[in-house]
Amino acid sequence: MYELQFTEHSLKEERSLDGNERVFVDKTFQRIKERGMEAGRPLKGELKHCRKLKNKKHGLRIVFCQIDNKIEIIEIAAMGKRSNLSLIHI
Repeated sequence: MYELQFTEHSLKEERSLDGNERVFVDKTFQRIKERGMEAGRPLKGELKHCRKLKNKKHGLRIVFCQIDNKIEIIEIAAMGKRSNLSLIHI
């Protein structure tokens, strides 16, 4: 089981979710805790060291990366609609 660490941006986004979105996010967090960096699909470009999980119905995506070369800690870098992902600074 892996530990999740949140950025200030991702905590703010999580607090703004409604009930249905929160169900998806909670299930996604559990999947990341269980599978670590094996969960999700790899990203490209500047974020190629990150992975994403998304829910098209709600327009949400969760971007996460390994930090400190330790798989035990996964950082939820951002979550929210794609237009908000430009705020990531990793």
